[in-house]
Amino acid sequence: MTRSLQVILLALVAALAIGVAACGGSDSASSSTDVNTLLTDTFKGNKNVKSGKLNLTLKVDAKGAQGVNGPVTLSVSGPFQSQGKGKLPKFDISFAFVGSGQNIKAGLTSTGDKGFVNFQGTEYAVSDQVFKQFKAGYEQAQSNGTSKQKQSLSSLGLDPRQWLTNPKNEGDAKVGGDDVIKITGGVDVAKLLDDVNQALQKTKQLGVQGTQSLPGQLTAAQKKQVTDAIKSPRVEIDTGKDDKILRRMVIALGVVDPKGSSGSANVNFDLAIADLNQDQTVSEPSGAKPFDQLLSKLGGLGLGGLGSTGGAGSTGGTGSSGSSGSSGTASNQNLQKYSKCVNDAGSDVAKARKCAKILTGP
Repeated sequence: MTRSLQVILLALVAALAIGVAACGGSDSASSSTDVNTLLTDTFKGNKNVKSGKLNLTLKVDAKGAQGVNGPVTLSVSGPFQSQGKGKLPKFDISFAFVGSGQNIKAGLTSTGDKGFVNFQGTEYAVSDQVFKQFKAGYEQAQSNGTSKQKQSLSSLGLDPRQWLTNPKNEGDAKVGGDDVIKITGGVDVAKLLDDVNQALQKTKQLGVQGTQSLPGQLTAAQKKQVTDAIKSPRVEIDTGKDDKILRRMVIALGVVDPKGSSGSANVNFDLAIADLNQDQTVSEPSGAKPFDQLLSKLGGLGLGGLGSTGGAGSTGGTGSSGSSGSSGTASNQNLQKYSKCVNDAGSDVAKARKCAKILTGP
């Protein structure tokens, strides 16, 4: 697979990530309900999703791809529980990446008052200061983004009715223990990308830190490249029979290199929400280690300035006498400076990026 096809895959994944939201309508549906009515009720976003268990999987099976060895799978799963409008929810979300000779597992947990990070099976406690900043930033972003309307596919400019082709009401089905109505159809890729362009613009307007680094628009050349590359796209949407809240969305398609190389890939995106609006329990993990220890491990990823950050990790070492404690104290001071720098930067991504020099500089 050439580099151009790899770029297409990345653009596709970004489009899929933006195009997914859980929303819904009202009144019971059946196999005779008009499919366009079902789609409107499912994606207009006038029902709240307060809790559930998320299960998202992205599989890319590339053939003849440069630098890719066999299939690659990315999964995100775990329970979430709302704490009220605009508040940081409780969640215990696991992430896994398997493929290309790598097996990476991680996770994020929020009890509402404390935060934890899991890396390769070990839990680490986020400092109270950093968690409070994260929580405040999230809630500020929610306040900015929801002051006028609830966020949904339609509010982001994405309307599946515009790009689903030949949608069909396939009748009753099950997702977990929930009764759903299954909808199937194809995809008009060009129209989907028009919606993606609108979504990119509106997502940046939400004011969430980090979104300003998203591209403002897909260029005409990029849209043509993606349109020419995607083959046989199919979509399955499972919507709640009684509440018309999205329970599952599956998107399957093939990707080829429009330049004619032998590289190709099959992509399968599967999002499901189980136990919808049933209370979820999120507990504080036991035996969590200081977050500084994780930062030390991640030093091998290019964050050398983090090193040993003091605390328990700065004693009992086998390095040169006294040097680890001194280095740990300096690193702790840098972390405090970095935290203040990021907080002061607010939603200014450029300023926040410059803060990294505090950690990685001499």
